[in-house]
This record gives sequence, C-alpha cells and structure tokens, in this order.
Amino acid sequence: MTVPNIERILANLKGFQRDAVEHVIERFYRAPGGSGRFLVADETGLGKSVVARGVVASAIAELQHVQHVDRIDIVYICSSTDLAKQNLQRLNVTGDPHVGITSRLTLLALETRHLVANPSMSGKKVNLVSFTPGTSFEMGWQTGSQEERQLLHILINGMEPADHALERASALFFQGGVTSLERFQMGIANMRATLGTGPDLVIQREFAKAIDVKGLRQEFEEFRSALMDVQAVPPELRRKIMELTAQLRGVLAEASVESLEPDLVILDEFQRFRHLIDPASGSPASELAHHLFNYPDAKVLLLSATPYKPYTTAADDSEDDHYRDFMTTLEFLTAGDREALERIRVGFRDYRHAVVAGLEAVREAEALRNELLPYMTRSERPRLEEGRDLHVRRVVSEVPTVDDLRDFAALQRFARQIDTRVSLDYWKSIPYFASFMEGYRPGERVRHEIENGTATTELNSAIARLRSIDADAVRGYRPVDYANARLRAFAGETVERGWWRLLWVPPSLPYLVPGRVYAPFSDGAVTKRLIFSAWSGVPTSVASLLSYEAERRMVSASALTENTAEARRAASSRLDYVVREGRTASMSTLALFWPHPGLAELGDPLTLATDVGPVGADTAAARADERLRDLADGSDGQGPETAAEAFFAWPGKWPDGMQRRSDVAAYWLAGRGGGSGDAGAEAGRALKDHAKAVLEQSTAALWHEDLSLLALHSPGNIAYRALARICDNVDDMRVDLWRAAARLANGIRTLFNRFDVQFLIDQLYGHEQPYWKSVLDYCADGNLQSVLDEYCYQLKLEMGGSAVDANALAQITDRVVEALTLRASHYTARSMSNNFERMPITVRFALRYGNSVGDAETVRAPEVRNAFNSPFWPFVLASTSVGQEGIDFHWWCHSVVHWNLPSNPVDFEQREGRVNRFGGHAVRKNVAAAHGHTAMTGVEPGRHPWDCAFAAAVDRPDLGEFSPWWIYPGDARVERLIVHFPLSREEAQYERLRDSLTLYRMMLGQPRQEDMMELLRQRGVSDGAVAQLDLSPPTIRGGTLRGTAV
Repeated sequence: MTVPNIERILANLKGFQRDAVEHVIERFYRAPGGSGRFLVADETGLGKSVVARGVVASAIAELQHVQHVDRIDIVYICSSTDLAKQNLQRLNVTGDPHVGITSRLTLLALETRHLVANPSMSGKKVNLVSFTPGTSFEMGWQTGSQEERQLLHILINGMEPADHALERASALFFQGGVTSLERFQMGIANMRATLGTGPDLVIQREFAKAIDVKGLRQEFEEFRSALMDVQAVPPELRRKIMELTAQLRGVLAEASVESLEPDLVILDEFQRFRHLIDPASGSPASELAHHLFNYPDAKVLLLSATPYKPYTTAADDSEDDHYRDFMTTLEFLTAGDREALERIRVGFRDYRHAVVAGLEAVREAEALRNELLPYMTRSERPRLEEGRDLHVRRVVSEVPTVDDLRDFAALQRFARQIDTRVSLDYWKSIPYFASFMEGYRPGERVRHEIENGTATTELNSAIARLRSIDADAVRGYRPVDYANARLRAFAGETVERGWWRLLWVPPSLPYLVPGRVYAPFSDGAVTKRLIFSAWSGVPTSVASLLSYEAERRMVSASALTENTAEARRAASSRLDYVVREGRTASMSTLALFWPHPGLAELGDPLTLATDVGPVGADTAAARADERLRDLADGSDGQGPETAAEAFFAWPGKWPDGMQRRSDVAAYWLAGRGGGSGDAGAEAGRALKDHAKAVLEQSTAALWHEDLSLLALHSPGNIAYRALARICDNVDDMRVDLWRAAARLANGIRTLFNRFDVQFLIDQLYGHEQPYWKSVLDYCADGNLQSVLDEYCYQLKLEMGGSAVDANALAQITDRVVEALTLRASHYTARSMSNNFERMPITVRFALRYGNSVGDAETVRAPEVRNAFNSPFWPFVLASTSVGQEGIDFHWWCHSVVHWNLPSNPVDFEQREGRVNRFGGHAVRKNVAAAHGHTAMTGVEPGRHPWDCAFAAAVDRPDLGEFSPWWIYPGDARVERLIVHFPLSREEAQYERLRDSLTLYRMMLGQPRQEDMMELLRQRGVSDGAVAQLDLSPPTIRGGTLRGTAV
C-alpha cells in the first residue's frame, strides 16, 4: 500500500476546500463528544468530491496510528454507477491500481479476498468499496441477478459439488430466468473456480447462522426435495420460490455487511436515497445501511448541495415536507442528541422571528451558525449576477405554423379515441409527439391496439391524421421539418448556424488564426448546449431531429442518397491501410497518424506563435518550412517524390529505447491491438507492412514542399505534442509517450474515416487535392493542436493535477480515444403513415443522457458524459433534471437550455450548476482572453501554456479565492437560455422564479416557506438587508476566509 502524500493532496485543494477538510477531520478524530457524522453541503460545482478526497487522505493518515485498525475500509455510496465512475478515481488517493471495488453488496463475498489486510512497511491496506442503493440496499426484483443466485447456491451447497441430484435440484431452484439449466450450472462451476478457496468466511458463517435461525434452510431443503425428480419448476411453486429467493438475498446482504469493517462511509448526493439515514422509516434498506453507519468507530461523511429541499412551495409541502426532512437529516448528523437538536430548533426560531420583524438578525445568525458548524458546513461562490456572471437569453420562438396547429388538433382527436389526455405541454415540448410517444400512456395504448389488431376504424383514421416523421424522407436524406416552434428556434442557434461543419469546439486559446471553416465561429460564442426538460420524450425527439439534420447536411453534396446501413457501409473508408499488388499504397495516410518526435518539435505551432500571438496557417507553414530547409541535407540530386517519403526519412521518427519492430509499431498505431475497428487480420497485416516499410527506410533530412504541413498539422504530431505538454519528465517517458500518441492519433483517424466526415471534408475543400491534404487543412483551420492541448490539460486537472506518469498518461489517452470513437446511437421513432412502423435514426451531433425506457442507455451514460465533456461531438446533450446531481458537464459547455421551466427556484441553480463548475468553459475563455498572449509568448520550455495563463490570472486578489477557477471576469458567462412561445405563460412564470431566487436562501430550516417568503416580499425585505446564515468552515489557514452565505 502506498501511503498518500497528505500535504501534496491538501496543497492541491483551494483554500475553502482545505478549511472544510481540516474541520471535518477535527470533528471526526479530535473534538471530544463528536457524533462521527458530518455533512459537506457546498454549493453545486464547488468540488465536494475534492473535499472528500482530502478527507479520505487525512483519515488514512489518522488511522495509520490506531492499533486496532489492521486495514482501512472506505465505503462510497452514490446514486448511480456513472457518478461512481466519475468520482472513484478522485477518491483513490493511494494511487494503487485495482483498489476500487464496485459491486452489489450481495456479491461482496466474491471480492473480499481483495479486502484482506496485507501489512507492509509502507502502511495499512486501503480498500475503496463502492455501492449504489438500487443494487445493494433495495432488493428490487425478487430473484436478483444470475450471479447472486449462483453465489447463494454455493453458500448453501458448499464449494465441492454435493450429491449430483441435490446439486441439480438446487440449481433448478436458483435458475430463475436463465435460458437453460446447463448454462446456469456452468456459471456455478465458473464461480467456484474463481472463488478458489471459497467465499469469505465471515459471510459464510453469518449467512449460515441467519438462515438456520430464520428457518430458511429448512424451507429451502423442502423445495429442493420437491425438485429432485422434475425437469422444470412446476408453475404452482414459482411464486413461492421467488419469495424465498428474495429472503435469502436479504440475509446475504446482511451477512455481507458483517464482512466489511468500515472506517469511513461516504454518502454522495445522499438526498437521492435519503430514506437510508432515517431509521424511523422501518425499511429493510435503512436497517441494512445503519449496520454500516453504526459500525464501531466508523465515521460517516454526507455530501450534497441539496441535502434537504432548500425551498418548497405550498403545493410541494403536502408530499415533501421540507422542515421534517431537514430535521431528520440533523437528527442523523447529531446521532440523536436531543439537546443539540433542541438548540438548533431554537436557533432557527430566533432567526426567523428577527428576519420577519425586519431586524438585521446578526446576533441570531451567528448563534445559529455556532450550533450547526459541529455537524455541517456549506461554502458558496458569490451569486451569479445577471449581466456580469450570468447571461440570460430568452429565445422566443416563432408563432406556430398552420401545420403545427393542425397537429395539435389531430392529437386531441386521437386522445379522445383512446380515452386519454394529451396535454398542451406535450405538444409544445416534444417535436413529433406521435413519433416519440412510447413510454407515455397514449403511445402504449395505441401500440397495444395495433399489435393486437383491435384498433377501430375511427382510431386508425385518427392515427393517420397525426403528424409523424416521414420515414421515406429519412431514408432518402430529404429535409424533415422540425415540427415544433421551440426546436426551430433552438436549431437556429446550432445546426442552422452551421455547427454541423465543426468536428470540435473552437479552442479557447488558439495558436493559429482560425481558417475559413472555423473563422465564422471565432467570436467565442460557440459552447455546447445542455438541455433540461420536464418530459422524458424531449431528449430522444430533439436529439434525433438535430442529429439527422446535421448528418443530412454533411452528406448533401455527395452521391449518397440512401440513408441505410448498407449504403453507409458501401461508402469507402479513405484512411484505411491498403496493400495493392504487394506494395504499400497508404504511406501518406500513415504519415498523417505516425507520431514523429523529431518533426513534432520542429513544427510546434505554439513556438511559431510565441512572438506576436496567433499567426495565420500560411505564415506558420512558411516559418516551419524555413526551419526545415535550414536543417535539410544539401543535395543537388532529385528530392523525394512524396511528402511521406521525406517525412519518414527525417531523423527522429522512432523513440530511443523502443524495439524497432514493425509488429510493435503496428500494434500501437492500430489503437493498441486494433481498437480502431479495422476488420480482420488483413487490415492488421497491411498496417504491419506499412510500418515495416517505414522502419526499413534510410534516415536523411530530406526536404519536401508539404513536409512543413505534416510537421505542423498531422494528427500524429499533434497528439504527440499535446501529450508531451502534460508530462513532467518527457525524457524518461519517450517510449510511453510515443505509444500513447500513436493510440490517440488512431482515434483521430477513426474520426476522419467516418463516411459523413469524409463527405463533409469533400464539401469544404473539394476534390482537387488528395484527402490526406484536406485533413491537414481542416486540422489547421480548426486549431486541433490548441484544442487537444486544452483538453489534455483539463484531463490532467481532473486527476488532481499531480505528476503524469506512464499509468496516468495511458488513462488520459483512453479518455480522449473513447470520446473520439464514441459509437453512433440509434434511436427509434414511429411512423404513423405506415402502420406504426419503427424507424431507426442515427444520432451523433446531439444525444440524450439517461433513459427511462431501458437499461442500455444507462449503461452507456459514462461514455456519453465523457464525449460531451470533450471538444468533440455531441454538441448538444438533452436530459431530464432527474438524477443529474453531482454530474459534471462543464468542460466544454456553459449554456443551459431550460426547455421547460422548473417549478422551483432551486432547480435553476441545480441545472446551471452542471456547467458552473471548476475550470469551466466560460472561465477558460475569459482567462485566455485576458492572459492568452502571456501564455503563448511567456511559456517556458516544459511548461504548459494553460499553466501560464492561470498563473497570470491568479494574481487578482481583488476577485477573492473563487477566482480564477470558478469566477473570472470577461465576455463569456454562464448562459441561461429560456426557449418559450410568444405571449405564453412561461414569461410570467420565469419572473416569479427569478424573484424567488433572491430570497429562498433565507428559508433554510423554516416551516411554511412560501408564506414566509411572501411576507418578506410584502415588507420589502431583501437578502442584502438581513444577515445571511454563514456556514463556511472555520479558517484553519493563515488569514481570514470571507464568510459565504446560505
């Protein structure tokens, strides 16, 4: 185990974060009479997981000297696997590989061999175990997963197969939905082999004891006997078997808790599973969770920006009592200390009376702060102010067309036929509602009627009148109307503005003057769009229509007129490696994607731009060409015929210390073993033949007129430079760097090898020059070097900003490649004109995040989030507000689109908090605008230009400690985009919400909040006239931390 470097980890925290860490550790381990429970409620986007990282590191240091702790178990509980994947890497402070275990609690017996204490000279073993309540505490589907049932079989029957008949009967009992008994038994055999010496002894012991005490073993054996001589489970026994299986799973979960020895339990965004902290709920899930919370000496850290509903309306109160929820949270944090709870209640009462009476309430606010600080802290950035930090834009759609209004009338006729309701808001929000109504009651009703042949003539007539996507138009790449006034307005800002020509977002800090493709978008206005809607049909509909139109325009100038899988496959891939008649025919392609360290250094656009800032691509090429001519071998003979020949002859193409073998080169150039998607062994052999030709070519500094373009703009060299800039010791990492750059370059090859991208490049640059030169032109036009530098710098920051070693370099490369090679999704629409026909629509430009219909999109959510947090497509991400707490979307997006207004002012901040975060896109734009010239002209060798830019921006103490990473002045601001119909009720609704934003923070812990807010409005009380409740952590550092308000 590697003991974390506490000081280094804490040094990477910002001041308020370090204060929070120190305060939590003080309450956990040093303060007498502490509850051992604490809530960090920092505002959305301020890095609660980073604070948790500091707490984890400090807790490990504290526990190193506690003798009865032989290993350190940290349990991380969060609402989704995507959130776990995002944050587990941050919490792994030891740097040890494979430290994280993400599993169901019931499957912990498969993992506990990793938990066993393994004392070493360097420190105690640290285990980081992650669970989600949905799979670990809630039993959900009675029979659970196949793996759970196989484990139950082994726990009951033992590691060695028992009597064959008993084994078979037990397997039949636990088979569940597995298609065949033989397949289930094979899984049991594989699990036994994996377990080796068997499941965890503690789990075995506790499980056996519990099923005996509860009589479940006897009940199971009776069922097993009944299944001895049957081929399948009799129908009359199925329900009882399911019920007993559910009980056995519950016992297994309880036994699994006993095998953990939690020292620190972290509940992230716990408001999503608040019932776990409430023992009064009486739920089995709560009882199970409290086994963890109440483990001797265990500490519990809660993380949530909204651990209680900060503001409720009168309508909300009947279902979600804010005051009760808040007091339940405090009861948990105080570990039931009645005296402490009463003092807090009195503090809130006194503060309320002072505020309502029109007093400044300074004394009352301070008294309440002192009562709450032992249990919670909350830091907030200064409020976003319209016109300064926040740009509010109301995009008023055009008046609905005649066809739009006819569609609404047709939907109402259709609704009457199926005796259900299609609300006005469905029509206003969901383009082509009829095509995307699956998952809604009208869609399910009509599908049932059609599939069962029970649709009446009247219903069929009503269906035929519904407006739906024209399947023939989609198949023929013909224009499809947006069919919705909101979507027309939004498309006018994205696709219709020409964003379909952009393969990546323009850089914040360009080294070159943008070329003709990117010049129209060089005003800094382009940022990705994050759409939030109240309706689950909006993400699929909006993503489908925007993506279709973007792709249609990309291929519009080509000969492709058929939008089918077959037609797409028939489009040639121009960047494949091909051998014709025994000769390598793709050396120019290979020159694009081969990292050439020697030429990468000579053609670095950053060094060419350092004197006067950004220069034109032609000027950069002329300067690079001058460098190459000065170094080229003087020869009166004939020069190389091709740029590729000169490229591979130039010295420095292969890193010292790496085996000079063609198969080694081909392995990495193919994306580590062919991850690029090249089919079959033939493509691999062709690449190996090309690599062999490169390595056999003699070395000479040969000049060619296009060599400077390859040195400057080839994706291989761009990748090499971008990764080299984030490495702390390039000289010691030459081999790892070349391998990583080759993999990254192959990801870029995958991008430019897509059929739609090829047709786009043709449309932009014509057919007069070879495709590889058009790729170079596009990389120059779009400043791909600047883009990748910025992206890799962000990835390094996400890993804590520490030194990048070979392992970290590989992880960063993986992230970039995953974003570049994200597979297209296929969403389904329905055509009303063709008997409810299912119609697949390929989506890339815009995607949905999350999906209520099935699990496939949920599994894909981390990939989608990673791609949206890259400069590459998707440019639009559409989602509902549900379940997005804690998820980062801010890297290349600072615009939130409120497709539907939220009902609560807090939801505005929750939504916009997804993009108003550390080092976000708006912040980087402003830092680059203010200090970009310094970053380029003053960059020292080995120092990243973004380090220089932020170092210059830090020297602004007048902006406070939230600057520059969260707030920095400039033209780029977080954008609140309200899309609504003209003269609609949304205008007045937004004004009410905006007014509420200024007062709701004073409502914390107060009953009947809406009444209190209305009273304050009537009395003209503003938030600035009353002392705010300051829950910022006490300042541990030198100096004074400015208080932040709740």
